[in-house]
Amino acid sequence: TVSTQSTWGSFPPSVGTSTSVSLGSFMTSETPFVAMGDVGTPPLSLIQKLTRCKPMSAIEADLDDDGHEKLKRCLSRWDVVAYGVGSTVGAGIFVITGQAALYAGPAVVFSFALASLCCLLSAFAYAEFAARVPVSGSAYTFAYVCLGEGAAWFVGWNLTLEYCISAAAVARGWASNVVALLIQLGANPDKVNWMGAVDLGHGVQMCPIAIVITVICTVILIVGVKESAMVNLVCTVLNIAVILFIVITGSLYIESSNWTAPIVMSEVPPANLDTVNNCHGSQSGFVPCGATGVVAAASLVFFSYIGFDSVTTLAEEVKEPKRDIPFGVIMTLTIATLLYVGASLVVTGMVPWFALNNDTPLASAFVAPNVHLSWAADIIYVITVTALSVNFLCSLFGQPRIFFRMAKDGLLFQRFSQVGAKSKTPVFGTVVTGIVAGLIALFMDLDSLATMISAGTLMAFAVVCAGVVIMRVDHTQEKRPALGVIPLLGIFTLLGIALCVALRWAQLVDSQAVAIALFSVCGLCLLLAIVVGALIACQPKLDPPASYACPLVPWLPLMGILMNLYLICNLQFWAYIRIVVWTIVGFAIYFFYGLQHSKLNNSEFLVVPSQGKELESSVDDRPQHDRRLVQDAQESPLVRVL
Repeated sequence: TVSTQSTWGSFPPSVGTSTSVSLGSFMTSETPFVAMGDVGTPPLSLIQKLTRCKPMSAIEADLDDDGHEKLKRCLSRWDVVAYGVGSTVGAGIFVITGQAALYAGPAVVFSFALASLCCLLSAFAYAEFAARVPVSGSAYTFAYVCLGEGAAWFVGWNLTLEYCISAAAVARGWASNVVALLIQLGANPDKVNWMGAVDLGHGVQMCPIAIVITVICTVILIVGVKESAMVNLVCTVLNIAVILFIVITGSLYIESSNWTAPIVMSEVPPANLDTVNNCHGSQSGFVPCGATGVVAAASLVFFSYIGFDSVTTLAEEVKEPKRDIPFGVIMTLTIATLLYVGASLVVTGMVPWFALNNDTPLASAFVAPNVHLSWAADIIYVITVTALSVNFLCSLFGQPRIFFRMAKDGLLFQRFSQVGAKSKTPVFGTVVTGIVAGLIALFMDLDSLATMISAGTLMAFAVVCAGVVIMRVDHTQEKRPALGVIPLLGIFTLLGIALCVALRWAQLVDSQAVAIALFSVCGLCLLLAIVVGALIACQPKLDPPASYACPLVPWLPLMGILMNLYLICNLQFWAYIRIVVWTIVGFAIYFFYGLQHSKLNNSEFLVVPSQGKELESSVDDRPQHDRRLVQDAQESPLVRVL
């Protein structure tokens, strides 16, 4: 083993002046290693390929590359905030509020707050990652750096579920509101209802008008990012102004009795009957469906917050990404939470929760008999269409940039890494995203889409929280705990799953004895999880980045993992089936294409386990960039574990 001089106080570590690299700083002397580029090197095993991490120096090389396949840096701090708010505040407040209220009643405000807390814990992790790794790719790139290629593909593929399916869900909500607006303006319902829903039988409804918004927004995004940002900024400011109008005006018509009114079945719209009948709580009061209903609604409204994380996909188009991306993430989540809680509290005070219109809850509340402000409803219908248009635009915005980064890494077809000569936008990826989102919106209903999005997003958030813990640990210390951070995180995750499943079952069982036993299991799992968290906290730490650091590491990210797991356990059964099928399809693509075309296959300087003898490797004649590739390979925690 050859020694080196280097400074390990930051990430990535700075390169010393010595001419060789120490392979023994993270492996025992009994572990033989060879360089991938040497003649006769055995091929990597499948496990090694799945766990290889992308070096930070390779990411920096991508940013420094002067080739033409680059995105244009032209966005300011407030462009980032406007994009985040535009992609977050849309279907959640104008559509999902009504559906979530059927699960939680007026306590839907607690559901929004719970989902916001879960997102906040993840937002801190996203913000630190954005400061460390200022490139497009969001959680996909973050996972690639610290967890390995297999985890990165899993996260990236589920991000396609998040952004693309999110766009489709918004398109369905947009279509419903367009039809409602036309009817509000005097159109014959029999002549316009077909645009929002054509019954094809077997529970499938086609939505023809969803294609319209898909085509319009796809064209706008192809034109250029700065032009899209300007449209988004204007519309987002207008949308926030109207939401504030709804909160202020609606508060004048609140009847406090609506927050505690018992269910009156004669006032329940036919579309809401099944959900209301499944309410297992007291069916009256501010929390009519109990804590179970609040958590179930939180799992659903989590869809409403999707967008704050997509801010990180702009990293290669922002002028000062290390400063502005963390700011944009936190500001987006703060603004969205205040708007959601305020609007849901007002609308359930204006109309009893069980009587809300499922598709247009805000606008319909203003035409209720005790309010009857049809002029305000007209304004809300118009602005709802505008807000959902911006929401759809921003939902389409993030996905092509995930494709762009995955293609740049060789895991996806290279066409996705090409950008327009004049617009400097990923044209092919934008077109593909628009086509797929349009087709999905054409045939899938909003409720199914919302549960699919939440499942994929919650898993991605949990991975990001785990990644921050790994990135903070100094894997180069000679004196380390016997059990490393990754095995400890695995144990913590298993304990978290057991805790969340037991807690979920305890809320559903009727037997008091069984419930007590399950709560006892919850207490034991929580205690063990705290012990494991303490062991993780004892790991040697690296200094956090100067621009932004997640507070209270590792406790805050560990809480984020638990919150995400708990919300996953409260999703509907079919959400798990869809996510499993989607993941199988994704890994089929990875094994048949990405595994063979990964750019890490071409690196000559990544160090991997070998069955042969130890190899001393001098790098006297290699440039500094190549030496950094070796160093980054050494600090990969997964390589150390293997």
